[in-house]
Amino acid sequence: MSSPWQQATDTWTLYSEALAGLGQHLSEPVWNALMTELRECRGKIVVTGVGTSGIAARKIAHMLSCVERPAIYLNATDAAHGDLGFLRADDRMILLSRGGNSDELTRLLPGLAGRNVPIISVTENANSAIAKAARLVISTGVQREADPLNMLATTSIMLVIAIFDAACACLMSESGYTRETLLAVHPGGDVGLTLRQNR
Repeated sequence: MSSPWQQATDTWTLYSEALAGLGQHLSEPVWNALMTELRECRGKIVVTGVGTSGIAARKIAHMLSCVERPAIYLNATDAAHGDLGFLRADDRMILLSRGGNSDELTRLLPGLAGRNVPIISVTENANSAIAKAARLVISTGVQREADPLNMLATTSIMLVIAIFDAACACLMSESGYTRETLLAVHPGGDVGLTLRQNR
């Protein structure tokens, strides 16, 4: 059995290799389609998932908000208890689920279809319910999770976050995003302090 240190370094190597492989796995047309969806959304970008995917959804919505995209995290359970009511056809729904068939997400699909809300699904299962309901499907191409059982969303979630971090970086670059822009939306913490001191 490997030592704990060896297991740790193996995990980091796995992450590095998986991240480096995104450029080969994702095609430029798929990337451009994702950027178009994020750039041209005239309503809200709503991000949801359950479990680890739900935690990633919060982070993605936060980052999009930081780059002045009108994004919000939606609790998938609450969505099935009335919160779908705020969605409109000019919104975008991003569904995160490695397997793509989580009950909490699939039960939202009829309501989303009824409101004509376009879906972007981030899943490894092209035959899943959320993939079939989406107009754009993003896959990370993950080959192995970092945990010994190859079951927990570890490597795959790192890749999902990396995809949307890159999208946010692109949005910042093409919009002429400045330090003043960031300070306006992020006045708190060390980020805000550093931006104010360097004005």
